[in-house]
Amino acid sequence: MGAPMVPNLDDRVAGPFWQAANEQRLVVQRCDACGHLRWPPLSGCPDCLDRSATWVDVAGTGRIWSFAVYHRALHPAFGADVPYVIAVIELDEGPLMTARYTGPAPLVNDQVEVFFESLVEGVTIPRFRPRSD
Repeated sequence: MGAPMVPNLDDRVAGPFWQAANEQRLVVQRCDACGHLRWPPLSGCPDCLDRSATWVDVAGTGRIWSFAVYHRALHPAFGADVPYVIAVIELDEGPLMTARYTGPAPLVNDQVEVFFESLVEGVTIPRFRPRSD
């Protein structure tokens, strides 16, 4: 088993996303010009092409839009985790977010919520599980 894969916390575009995750907050970008919410982090708005954005907190709840069960690790660091589920989550605020899902066998439209998992010191990542309410 290899060392865990960790995101680049200093990335110019995605760094604020990972910094918020370390604070147990889920954030997405909001275009300053048109208000479009987007994820993954981009350097420009896919709707109006404006290059300014503000990071905003989102509730961290949504529904499974799609998912795949991995029976073969995408990377050696995930080898001990197979099988695992990667889901596309439609956040209640609208953006689609791809993340690991933890819980019973998922179904499309299942309600989910975010939780945060510490990978290594200083690196926390969002995961999703069935909604508890």
